[in-house]
Amino acid sequence: MNSTDFQKLLYRSAVSVMAVDGEIHETEIEEIKAIARETAYFLDFDYEKELIININEIRLKGKEAINEFLSELGAADLNERQEIILVEVIIRMIEADHKIDPNEIKFLQLIKAKIKTTEETLLIKFPKQADYLIDFNNWGTSQTFDSDIKIN
Repeated sequence: MNSTDFQKLLYRSAVSVMAVDGEIHETEIEEIKAIARETAYFLDFDYEKELIININEIRLKGKEAINEFLSELGAADLNERQEIILVEVIIRMIEADHKIDPNEIKFLQLIKAKIKTTEETLLIKFPKQADYLIDFNNWGTSQTFDSDIKIN
């Protein structure tokens, strides 16, 4: 996947995981801005504008917006490096507010089901997050995110 398309997909994943618990915390917004400022992942990317666009889409569509994203991810041709970056950003967003919500873990499991990188590879890369990465509830077997999302 080319760089610009990957940036948009990666950013949508970060905003989506912020919203799936029904609350967007200031610490999550600060984390996504820190990722944009401190990594090359969002180089020359208008992340402020995209943040507003993505939040508004989730406010309007709720879980439908999340499922549209998951469908897009399933059709994307990501390489292993891009997939690992995607999981890294999602983990950072899950941990940003210091509260781990089951919907965030469910979202992560649905992401893992859409990518080719194995759970074993992810566990080697992110050993401290084994509790998130192992799909104890078999959420990854679902094709859609089924929890209602209502954010203010």
